[in-house]
Amino acid sequence: MTYLADTHILIWAQNSPGKLSPTIKDCLDDRSEMCYFSPVSLWEIAIKYGLGRLNLNGHTPEEFLEELDKSFFDCLPLDNSVIASSHKLPRLHGDPFDRLLIWQAISSGCTLLSADKATDAYVAHGLSVVH
Repeated sequence: MTYLADTHILIWAQNSPGKLSPTIKDCLDDRSEMCYFSPVSLWEIAIKYGLGRLNLNGHTPEEFLEELDKSFFDCLPLDNSVIASSHKLPRLHGDPFDRLLIWQAISSGCTLLSADKATDAYVAHGLSVVH
């Protein structure tokens, strides 16, 4: 299975692993599976950090990326066709970052790792999700 981490899962995996569910911990611990992050998450982190709405345990988004690059996560490129076709996703979730991550997961055949139960609304639209 191939996983795409939601932004909060990515942050928790790096800074607060105790917040991860046992199921998500198991997925992340299985090194035979690919675990990805999205450039969308980096953009979300940078925006929320710049607005003072995100604490990265004393790190800047650039330092967070440096640590992320040393981790087991790989970056899943965001293809322009995924961005352009994201209008096809029903508007069941209001957060634009989450909507694009959901669409990227569906389009890429990845299972989304997320604590956000609102993502379940997209299972009927092709999303595979683990909480």
